[in-house]
Amino acid sequence: MHLRWLEDLVCVAEEGHFARAAERRHITQSALSRRIKSLEMWAGAELLDRSKHPIRLTAAGAEFVTAAQDIVAQAYEARLQAEALSKESQDEVTIASLHTLALYFVPSLVSKLNRMIGAFEVSVVAETRTVEEYLASLSEQRTDFFISYALPSGSEEIDESAFEQKVIGSDRLIPYAHASIDDPQLHSPDGPSIPYVGYSGTAMMSSLVKELIQDAPFRPRLQTRYRATLAESVRTAVSFGLGIAWLPETTVTAHGNTPDLRHIPGPWETEFEIKLFKSRNNTRPVVERIWAAADA
Repeated sequence: MHLRWLEDLVCVAEEGHFARAAERRHITQSALSRRIKSLEMWAGAELLDRSKHPIRLTAAGAEFVTAAQDIVAQAYEARLQAEALSKESQDEVTIASLHTLALYFVPSLVSKLNRMIGAFEVSVVAETRTVEEYLASLSEQRTDFFISYALPSGSEEIDESAFEQKVIGSDRLIPYAHASIDDPQLHSPDGPSIPYVGYSGTAMMSSLVKELIQDAPFRPRLQTRYRATLAESVRTAVSFGLGIAWLPETTVTAHGNTPDLRHIPGPWETEFEIKLFKSRNNTRPVVERIWAAADA
């Protein structure tokens, strides 16, 4: 049994709707449904009455969800206390980051901050989480900062009363292909199919690319050959000639001279911001110093 299954049940109970709950949990509706089914199998009872709209808890579910809420709260409280006790230094900070940013951007940022405000100890967490989970971690001060690409339009708005955010950099989302792949002629709706390397549906990059090319004339010609959650895996797939992909420019330039990859020129690229988030309740001196010094 996974803690996230309990969080899923609580979310569905609050929303009364699988689609809205899936959006809040930043997973697909089918994945959410499978996780609830797994929880019901573990519990040995149906917890949701799916015949009603909005979805309601069964009698067993109503009893179970109360315990689930307590378990989730106690688990996070216990982890918060354990992490607080394990911190060896008041100058230690924990930065949660998207995996792609953790590879190149975060080390560069920490190096710059060390020069500006002096050395501090840092732990970087680059797990695959939802934005909601990252923000919850900030709120509970299990992490001090969250570094992310600017959220796609249509994402749930950040609660400004609870979190501060600032722009600390930028990147570009650019189409690349292996040198062996013919010019895909992105200006045209007609022509041969275009081999495409995409991002898994729940990855933030998937939303950014979808938003960029949603009205593109070539979009019906894209034929997916490979999908991955991490931009590094997508870049590697492109370098093996599996297709065209939209990559953060830093994932290409960080590898130095890459003659096997070529930028496909045209209007189908964009610049996007890199943002730093923190909880307004986190007023530790080292956190405040870093926040004041971190700017684009």
